[in-house]
Formats: sequence, structure tokens, C-alpha cells
Amino acid sequence: MMLPAAVAVLAGSMTGAPAVTASVRDRIYPAPSAPLSLTGLPTDATLVAVKTTDGLILTGVMRPARAGMPTVLILHGNASSASGMIQWFAPLSALGYGIVAAEYRGYSGNPGTPDEAGLIADAEAFLALARQQAGTAPVYVVGHSLGGGVAFGLARRHRLDALFTIGTFTRLRALAPRIARSFVPDSYQNEAAVATLDEPWFLIHGLRDDVVPADEAAKLHRAATLAGRDGASFALPAADHHPDGALIAAIIEAARGKLATGSYETKGLPADVSIVPFGASKPIDR
Repeated sequence: MMLPAAVAVLAGSMTGAPAVTASVRDRIYPAPSAPLSLTGLPTDATLVAVKTTDGLILTGVMRPARAGMPTVLILHGNASSASGMIQWFAPLSALGYGIVAAEYRGYSGNPGTPDEAGLIADAEAFLALARQQAGTAPVYVVGHSLGGGVAFGLARRHRLDALFTIGTFTRLRALAPRIARSFVPDSYQNEAAVATLDEPWFLIHGLRDDVVPADEAAKLHRAATLAGRDGASFALPAADHHPDGALIAAIIEAARGKLATGSYETKGLPADVSIVPFGASKPIDR
């Protein structure tokens, strides 16, 4: 997630608003250009193609689920890629989860130009694929950083089995200097989206995140509390903007226990991880 530094640079030169807005968009979406490849990925990883409602054919990456296990749709951050998500979430695959790593328009050789509406349409196409692959098993949606904003947009349009966000902000413009906010072309109004959620939501945030401050997570937690949403925040004291994949896998397993039995399965979590249900201000008794 590179927006704060990028917009700060542009804030000093505001002549020609359309050109500045276009330049900001380029920095919001610093897309890798090399086409997706299976090189270096596990042998069960495959390239998959989906078609968006506006006619784009997009390539992503998938790993199959073990019978009966959930499939996870992963929506990556602004400077990442689908292949990177396969590597990051390898511990989740090892537990038997299926992975569908979405790749956006304009990223990794895919056609199109990225923007907020387009990325949400891309996520819808990959959600359809994930549901097809999962059959009767659940599909969880995980959004990291900017991908959390995409995931919120997806949740506005579809009822999900569960939503997870990692290192996600209240709104995109909150990360930009005030002088530059009007030049940020996409909004990603995540805090406002919280009130519309009709699925369980699990908010994950590293307290050492220097890209999206932990205060952003506190505001999202407060919004969920005021709206009476179902779910909890997972506070990770030792994690930064990119928590360890094994830790994320343990959190998703804990949440799966909650979804299945009503109680969090915490045996795989480090002792310093706090689970604070929405509506509460203190961690649950572990």
C-alpha cells in the first residue's frame, strides 16, 4: 500500500488537476506488468480465467481445497500479485483450505485499467469461480490493505459466508494529506460499508503497521460496534502491515471454529493475540 508517500509527493505540485488525478491513480495501482506464472509455486497451483461483467478475461491462480474444507478468495493489496498471495497463504493451503487468488484488471498482464469499480467487478468474477470450486463448502473472502476495500465493495453486493480484512483503512482519502485528498479519484468508503454488512466480519490488524495505522482499525471496530455487526477484531502486537502467513492461517482457523460452534478455536494462536468481539472493548477470556 503506497498511497501516503505517493500523494505526499504530488501534493507539492497541483497545477493541472486532471493530470494530477491521473498520476495519483497510477500510484494507487502500481501494477506488476509480468504475466502470471506458475514458476516457483506449488505443483497443485493452476492458472484460472474468469470473465467480468464488462467483458474482460482475467487470469488468476488457484489451489484446490481438501474435501469439505472452505475455499478462500484472496484480494491482494495495491502493489501485490495473485502469485504472491499463493506464497503468503501457503500455511492455509497446508491446512486443507482451497485458495483462489484474484488478479485485477491491469495487473500481471491482464487487460483493462484498474479503478475502484473495476476491481470490485473483478472480485465478483473470481467470487463466482470460488463458489463453483467450493460446491457446498463455505467461501471466505480475505482482503489485504487496498484489497480490504475491494472486499468491502464485494460484501455490499453479495452476502458472503465470512469476510476477513487485513491491514485495511477507513477510507482511502484518510491516508492522504488533506491538501491532496480531492485528487484521490477512488474512495473505498470502508467505514461507511460496515453498517451494510450482513455476514460475519473478522478484522485483522498488526499493531506495528506503519502503512495503515492501528487507529484506522480502532475506528472500524467502533463502527462495527455501533452497527451491531457480527464478528471481532484480532489485534496482533508484533505484526506489521504484512503479518506472517502461519499467523493468518491460525486466525482463520479460530474464526472457522466460531462460525461452526459459536466459540473461537484459540489453541493455535500466539498468547499475545487479542480477540475483541464487536460490541466489546476488552479481549475475550482465553
